[in-house]
Formats: sequence, structure tokens, C-alpha cells
Amino acid sequence: MNLRERTLELARAYRKAQAPLTPERLIGGIGASLAYTRFPNDQDGAFDFNTQTILIAEGQSPKRQRFTLAHEVMHCLIYRDDDLLSELHEAYAGQELEAQLEALCNLGAAEMLLPREAVEAGMAKRGQSPRLIPELAEEHQVSEEVAIIALAEYGPSPSLVLVAGGKPMRVFFSARNEKMLDRVRREAQVPKGHPLALVLETALPYKGSAPLPGQRIPYALEAFSKGGRVYAVFREQMN
Repeated sequence: MNLRERTLELARAYRKAQAPLTPERLIGGIGASLAYTRFPNDQDGAFDFNTQTILIAEGQSPKRQRFTLAHEVMHCLIYRDDDLLSELHEAYAGQELEAQLEALCNLGAAEMLLPREAVEAGMAKRGQSPRLIPELAEEHQVSEEVAIIALAEYGPSPSLVLVAGGKPMRVFFSARNEKMLDRVRREAQVPKGHPLALVLETALPYKGSAPLPGQRIPYALEAFSKGGRVYAVFREQMN
């Protein structure tokens, strides 16, 4: 069993034990306290292991705060799993270790709040469509980040899912399946003329071939716009 599968198991077991996942029950299972604060940067949250307190950034939407809370709970669960933590440190070091830990916490948080069964039910009706992102978020009252992570993880083929917008256009959030090698950093700019930029400009959906923003390798892309944002799924092209 790999690190991702073990993390998903941790999340599923915790969801089952603590359901329904109110904020009180989310933190209750790890014996922590919860506090809201202002961070000096764009940080969403943190876990203070000295005081066993989860700190959540003020001023964000309740859905975003709930995702951050679940993410910090995953930090605690992984930290307390000696075998998982040891394997993580054996496989990675330095900045790569931090990046992998954050990715695992995001993955576990998404599974807690939006179970795999719900995502697969949506894909059974629509396929791995980017239109599922706002639909799943609304139906299950989770943030769009949660829906993006779940759609990338449980899609039928290696894929990267993102939401972008703004002027100049940039990537707000992205997630990829572990078999997808390329990635897109948050805040990466979307060049003018890229299909994502055209979708935002024209409000017309797109289905075709395109590289990830700032890259050259083409992927199969499906994208549509809603509320000034573009939702997209990039998939490896089949030969």
C-alpha cells in the first residue's frame, strides 16, 4: 500500500468515526482546540503542536475554513502515524518532503469531506467533466478545492484539474493524479491565446488539445467558464 492509499484510509476511518463532520467533531477526534486568527501572510491555517491548537485564518468562506480545518487534522493524523510518517521521511527530504506532506493532507481532507463514492457517482453520469467541480461543491457543501482534488484523484486516466481566472489570468488552484507527471503551480499565469484564456474571454466551452499553462506538451483539455472562473480538466492524450 503506497502513501496516498494509506492517507486515504486514515481519512476514511476518521470520517466514519467522527461523522457528522461538524467543526467540533473534526477537532474532537484528535483532542485539539480551534482558534481563528490573522496570519501575516496568505497562510490558510496551521497546527500548533505545542498547544494542540488548530489555527484557521479569519475572513475566509466557511467552506474554505472547513477544508483548511480538515487539512490540519490530516497533519495531526499523519504525524501520529509512526509508520506512515517514517515512510514519508524515508522517501522524501527537504522541500520535496514538505510538498508531498501538503499534497497528502489535501488529499486526505478532500476524502473526509467529499467521499470517493460521491465523486464516482457524479462521473458515472457526466464523465470526468470540469462541470462537476461547482456541482459537487454545491451539492455536498464543500469548497471547490475539495472537488478539484477529488476529481483529479478518482478520474479514470492521469489528469490535472484546475480553476483559473482574474486579470491577468492565473491559476487559482490545481490538483493532479499521482500518475500525472506534469504540474502547475498556484498563481501560474495563463498566456493570452491559450484556450483557457479564450474560454474566459468568450464564455464558450472548449474541447480539444492544449498544453498546461506555461508548458509545451499537449494534453486533451475540456474547459468551461462560470462566474468569471474557468474550470478545466487536462488528461493525457491516448495514442
